[in-house]
Amino acid sequence: MRTHDFLVGDGVDFSRVDERMSGLLDRSARWLGHEDAHRARLGLHELLVNIRRHSYRGGTGPISVAMTASPAAVTVLVTDWGGTLPVGALPDASQGARPSLSGDGGYGLAIIDQVFSDVEYRRACGRNEWVLSVDAADVPER
Repeated sequence: MRTHDFLVGDGVDFSRVDERMSGLLDRSARWLGHEDAHRARLGLHELLVNIRRHSYRGGTGPISVAMTASPAAVTVLVTDWGGTLPVGALPDASQGARPSLSGDGGYGLAIIDQVFSDVEYRRACGRNEWVLSVDAADVPER
């Protein structure tokens, strides 16, 4: 299992995140084919854009990204210290519903929802935490 932890700076260039994730997937999650790996990077990029747009209200702020890959799964923990999600973006989690901002001008979380096996969001101690995972068992063999 390999893990990468890093902080995304105040800029909006997420190319370093993409490079890190690509390297991690190439080394530790070979079961994730090229197309699925590309979709996972796209899903993470969409989340980072949504954090800038909604959590930091179009401004900038730190975002922590921790990625872990193994033969069984890829998990990404994304943390930011911005504001909460807009009212109505989080459905009732007790109903098994997942977050959706796709009605708020874009397809960000709809893409994230399609790419990752599991998407969790929580607000704790003044920060937003997202856990995104792709389970090897959920990826069809190609």
